[in-house]
Amino acid sequence: MKRLLYLIFLLSTAFIVLIGCDKEQTPKSEGPVLAEIDGGVVTEGDFLKEIERVPEWARNQFQDEEGKKKFLDELVKRELIYQHAIQMKLDNDSDYLSKVEDFKKMTLVSIVLKKEVEEKAALSDAEVKAFFDQNADKFTVGTKIRASHILVGTEQEAVDILDRLNKGEKFEKLAELSKDTGSAQKGGDLGYFARGQMVPEFEQAAASLKPGEVSKPVKTRFGFHVIKLVDIQKGEAANFEQSKESISKQLLGEKRKKVFETFVDKLKADIKITTHEDKIAAIALPWDQAAEPLQAEEPKAVEPEQK
Repeated sequence: MKRLLYLIFLLSTAFIVLIGCDKEQTPKSEGPVLAEIDGGVVTEGDFLKEIERVPEWARNQFQDEEGKKKFLDELVKRELIYQHAIQMKLDNDSDYLSKVEDFKKMTLVSIVLKKEVEEKAALSDAEVKAFFDQNADKFTVGTKIRASHILVGTEQEAVDILDRLNKGEKFEKLAELSKDTGSAQKGGDLGYFARGQMVPEFEQAAASLKPGEVSKPVKTRFGFHVIKLVDIQKGEAANFEQSKESISKQLLGEKRKKVFETFVDKLKADIKITTHEDKIAAIALPWDQAAEPLQAEEPKAVEPEQK
């Protein structure tokens, strides 16, 4: 199954190859030729560039000689599909040209962000260690929290839920209105969960509460949540080695956010921007608003968390 998933991923990159190749020019390749497909070739340079993109979970499949041959065969298939697309003149197709422009825009944005944000938001080991020393009591291993929630489609619905709670209605009763039908039948109870098992926005909001407290509306990709923290099962104190990765992620994220906001504010100061917010409400969103499972599909490894 994983091999199938990766092969789909590999073939999907044919679109990127198509974008990157001028139909009047042959892309530069390095090293000996490994395969010839009509007027196209696959070189050692092509092979190494593509195999470097293989996800870690799929690399064992291409480790030995047989695996390398299979990988080359997939590159040959991709080249065949690419050549067929050119024969069909899909490189002049309006849908393709539109996607090319989208790809160019997103690639340029990505390059600018790398230069203006990632490269300018450096984080030293000393900063990470200093943060741990100042907050060592906040890092634990194995902490679990128990929370309940009410999931609704809009922020206004979440605000209305909070108003009813403030007027004395029971959380468990109002949970019957939740789009998460599984937890709604249990008064909104999600049970105990560890770090990495819920979507980040939900997890961070729940972890910031004290037992019995209810959150303000929390937006995630599933909708808007009203969260009630029920209980905390604290784990053991973590040492620096156990904590440094999560600290680095947190501090680097904060630095990049600050650098990004400064960069965008500078751009805005030099450009006139006009938005028509009155027209936003009328926009029909393309996706289905049906509730989805709140829990992550594949929980990540539990990292040391802050209390």
